[in-house]
Amino acid sequence: MITLLGWLFSAALFLVVLPVLVLFVQVVLACLPVRSRAPVTATRPRVAVLVPAHNEASVIVATINSIKAQLVEGDRLLVVADNCSDDTAAVARAAGAEVVERSNAQQRGKGFALEFGTRHLAEDAPEVMIVIDADCQLGQGTVEHLALRCIESGRPTQALDLMHAPAGAGLKVQLAEFAWCVKNRVRPRGFAWLGLPCPLMGTGMAFVWKDLALIELGSDHIVEDLKMGLDLCRNGKPPLFCPDALVTS
Repeated sequence: MITLLGWLFSAALFLVVLPVLVLFVQVVLACLPVRSRAPVTATRPRVAVLVPAHNEASVIVATINSIKAQLVEGDRLLVVADNCSDDTAAVARAAGAEVVERSNAQQRGKGFALEFGTRHLAEDAPEVMIVIDADCQLGQGTVEHLALRCIESGRPTQALDLMHAPAGAGLKVQLAEFAWCVKNRVRPRGFAWLGLPCPLMGTGMAFVWKDLALIELGSDHIVEDLKMGLDLCRNGKPPLFCPDALVTS
């Protein structure tokens, strides 16, 4: 009995210590100099930026303007106005985006919006599709960084996704900003140093077009980005972290 209790205690201690140890290793590695890599030699691929939007009329113009500034001739910007009860679609069109509207009360969720938009893009498919949430801003060169890394590596590529607390925000929001930084900057950078995959973060995700056939987009899964990342790993396409590309919200 004593031996069994000792074994159970050791197992419980291991389960507690292991995640702390993993986080410690990630933080330490994230502080090391970034490993140099070969320069990107691929030609900038044709890009489609897909923006799923549900009742985002108040913020989507800033997002569209941020994206349009980085597009070149032949690129597309598609907004999926998904089950909207406001004028998201009209506002997005007026801002210069291509817009499709989706209305389906039985199939709700971002995954269904992504599937709907992807089917629309298939009529004139790009080489790389980038997903940007409707309340995000892009850092300088984000579209180019994502597109080039994605096409050169042949793997899904995830941008650095950060949240900025507004001026005068309370302690709770500031703590959330810090936690977001640890989760989305420190941990992925630590794993990237080891050559390990990066989790997809929902926005700032780039995919080689043909690889979209490997995953099921249309679902009501509550963490559709995590599911997509795992499905891609199972199919030999582990996502790659690209900290040079920045998306903020």
